[in-house]
Amino acid sequence: MGASRGSLTPTTSTHHNASSFEDLLRGIPLPQWAIYTIFVSGGLLMLLCLLCICIKCCCKKKQKKKKQKDQLNLKGVNGQTTTTLVQPDVEDVDYGSTKQHRGKLLYSLEYNTTKSELSVGIKQANGLKSVNVGRSADPYAKVYILPDKSKTFETKVFKNTLNPTFNELFTFQLSKSKLLKSTVVIKVFDFSRFTTHTIIGELRVQLCDINWNHVREEWGGLEEPAMFEVILFHCEGRS
Repeated sequence: MGASRGSLTPTTSTHHNASSFEDLLRGIPLPQWAIYTIFVSGGLLMLLCLLCICIKCCCKKKQKKKKQKDQLNLKGVNGQTTTTLVQPDVEDVDYGSTKQHRGKLLYSLEYNTTKSELSVGIKQANGLKSVNVGRSADPYAKVYILPDKSKTFETKVFKNTLNPTFNELFTFQLSKSKLLKSTVVIKVFDFSRFTTHTIIGELRVQLCDINWNHVREEWGGLEEPAMFEVILFHCEGRS
């Protein structure tokens, strides 16, 4: 009989706890369904908070890795060559896996020391690559200076041609000291009225080794756009 009484004790205790919980619920001046709804909502809210915290922690880790990558700044062994890493605009990006013929561009460069002005002429392009097979292109050119990139100019759009004649001149205010550490970037795009403009190719000209006693005018081959705009300076004491 003693053993029998001992086996009934946990059942009695559990029944007492359940009865106390029910008495507590009856004491709340709300319908029972409303009380259960509150408990369920509270549980869901706690789960949602935990999920938000987890997502926030993952985002912070990704941002930290991205920041470390973007802050890459390399310096050459001899101290004269530096590499600056600049993230390009999203709309400029069109990475290729292999080298392709993208056409060539006739450009001109002239520097006015008195006015501290750099004039960049975009003359014409020849044999541009058609980004859409079976049709021509509506090309236009964009030009800016790195690493400053404070101003960006664009030519007019030429319809249905792979050999446009731009004949446009753009002027940048640039001191001689900055000039020797700068790079001219010219990008040629295929204009689209309803979708993102597709880049055909780009041309980069370092300004530190140019003889500025006369106007420089020459053809340059367009290349595929780089994932990052890496600028190498090889100025060897030229003033």
